[in-house]
Amino acid sequence: MLQGLLLHRTLGVVLISTKRRRVSDVIGPDDRARGERVPDMQPQAQGDANGAVLADADASVTAAQWRAAFRVVGSEFAWRLGQITLSRTGLADVVELIGRSQRALDVGDAGPLGGRAPEGDGPAILAHVLGSGDRGRGLAARVSRAAGWPGEIGMAMLPNLAVAALREVAAREGLDDILNALPALGRRSRGSPHADLADIVRRGCGAGPYAPAKLRRAVRRRIARAANFLARGLLGWYGQFVLLRPLSRLMRAFLARASSSRPAASDG
Repeated sequence: MLQGLLLHRTLGVVLISTKRRRVSDVIGPDDRARGERVPDMQPQAQGDANGAVLADADASVTAAQWRAAFRVVGSEFAWRLGQITLSRTGLADVVELIGRSQRALDVGDAGPLGGRAPEGDGPAILAHVLGSGDRGRGLAARVSRAAGWPGEIGMAMLPNLAVAALREVAAREGLDDILNALPALGRRSRGSPHADLADIVRRGCGAGPYAPAKLRRAVRRRIARAANFLARGLLGWYGQFVLLRPLSRLMRAFLARASSSRPAASDG
């Protein structure tokens, strides 16, 4: 019975993800122009305090710390993207997010390192991928522990890390063959190949040699390789959720405690 309740709850989470707003509704150009942010989804400090934290971080963050923090964010994004893309709407939203990041890469806008102010898409990426402020704050705490930062630096740096993580996925997504197979949409085009593909997936249609189900599987497999998650179906994802993920967290916690206690033992 307990397993049935857990499965029901997990399926509910996955189905809820299909009711999320489209990415174009979350991160629009008007929002960036006004500097608006999605409420209750950002764990970083706000206003002048956030700017001060980032200014301090600019002088103190090392490349090794950034890499440690980036690994934590990349791992969490892999898990969340694997969950989100189980649904057709979620998969379409991720394709659209990747397209925005790909365009930023094409114009040579590198991911931020150090204490630069968060880019406009960072808070919206966190909102869409993590889905709640509590998850964001938990991720910021893990980032701080991994990088050896004070908590406020991890919170302030999280939007930058989110942008960098998604751009890493965009740089490796491998959707070119699918994008090249898309038919010319004319007036129905949404302005970019990724946005057009997202719209086709969202509507449950096929494209070129890809039937609807085949198109979704092909797109998800490519995103899975880029984001470093396994393109399992719902039951496979659920098995990982119940068994493998808790065990991996326990193992990481055990290794972290062991490494932190080693200097104390050697001092004695």
